Amino acid sequence: LSMKQVKRPGLKEANNPSKDVAEGFGAQPDAGDMDTFMERFSYSYAQEIEAQVRTEGDDGYQRTTTFGFLDIAPFIRNGMEAIVQDSFTQCFVSKPRESWTFNFYLVPLYWVGVIIRYFILFPVRCCILFVGMLMFAAVFLAGAPMPPRLRSSLHELAIRMLANAFLMSWCAVVREHGAPPPREKGQIFVANHTSVIDVVLLLQRQKFSLTGQQHGGLIGFFQEYVLSCMDNLWFDRLESRDRHMVAKKIKEHCEDVSKPPLLVFPEGTCVNNEYVVMFKRGAFDLGTSIVPVAIKYNKIFVDAFWNSRMQSFPGHLFALMTSWAVVCEVWYLDPQFRNEGESSSSFANRVKDMIATQARLESVPWDGYLKYFRPKPEYKRMRQQVYERSLLRRFFPRGEDKEKDVKDLKADLLSVPTGTRRRTTSTS
Repeated sequence: LSMKQVKRPGLKEANNPSKDVAEGFGAQPDAGDMDTFMERFSYSYAQEIEAQVRTEGDDGYQRTTTFGFLDIAPFIRNGMEAIVQDSFTQCFVSKPRESWTFNFYLVPLYWVGVIIRYFILFPVRCCILFVGMLMFAAVFLAGAPMPPRLRSSLHELAIRMLANAFLMSWCAVVREHGAPPPREKGQIFVANHTSVIDVVLLLQRQKFSLTGQQHGGLIGFFQEYVLSCMDNLWFDRLESRDRHMVAKKIKEHCEDVSKPPLLVFPEGTCVNNEYVVMFKRGAFDLGTSIVPVAIKYNKIFVDAFWNSRMQSFPGHLFALMTSWAVVCEVWYLDPQFRNEGESSSSFANRVKDMIATQARLESVPWDGYLKYFRPKPEYKRMRQQVYERSLLRRFFPRGEDKEKDVKDLKADLLSVPTGTRRRTTSTS
């Protein structure tokens, strides 16, 4: 995905219209986009082969069945580009901590800090969290038999108490800029996503209804039992039926002012708080007002990014509770509305750029769900066929006219992916 994209003359852009709101919450990359990319890659590769054939002299490079170094040069260059220019993987890796020089007077201080964090602060923070959970359970159960209005108020108080207990267990320092607007009809809050603790930071200020991926384990327990009083909407983004059901419920939820405002993380996955990846357009297709929320963590004490592939959620909580503090800033930006004639994708990109600018993050166009998918074998075979045709043309030229041979080579290379692309699309 980091290859340079050279547009082929007359090549049509992938057509990906917003057919349904539910599709905006989907995870599958669009097949047309992938096919268009492969055509661009094939055209770029054909240009490289053309330039290589033109510059090779008959005396310096014999056209025989013996391979030369230049035969693999395009792959070496593309591989180096993929490593050096990779801006996709960098969105989902923790930034390495800067090492500092150990010396005779800093080492004792370092170990004193370790003893304080792990053997003094950590037990105290566990007690604070345990007491907060007990208070949450007491208030939550006390509100169960109450009338609906009083029960809702007590449950909201219990959620805020639990959120503050978590923040105290991390010694969190949260600096807020602005205030969330009052609840209105047709209103959705959207924020960049770094970790599950993003929810805790926002819930300590006011009650939100959440929508997002259904999890298992400890997070699933909180989703199913602890946060059940918040009118949340959990679903599996990989299931089309779940996406359509949630899209319908989101529309109904936004119109009901008696329910808490909806909070959406349109990136759909945790990003390392250095970048903002593509926003899913589902929340921007509803014709509602969008309230952008920008969250920026200071990594001086701990990296708040949760890499779910490398670290379990309890392990993530342990890292937070054994750090000195969690420091972050939260900005509540002005509500945004979709302009006349503006597509939902353009609206989502505009809001994403606002959040990135405010939180000093880099905005990238990648779909965050691509990290869960591997390229199809068909795409690998397409590249192999392109390389095969190039070798056949180089080793077995069809004529003495070099210019004509080069033109035939380009035409042959560009004809390979086309048929393969149709078979790939029909198969998928």
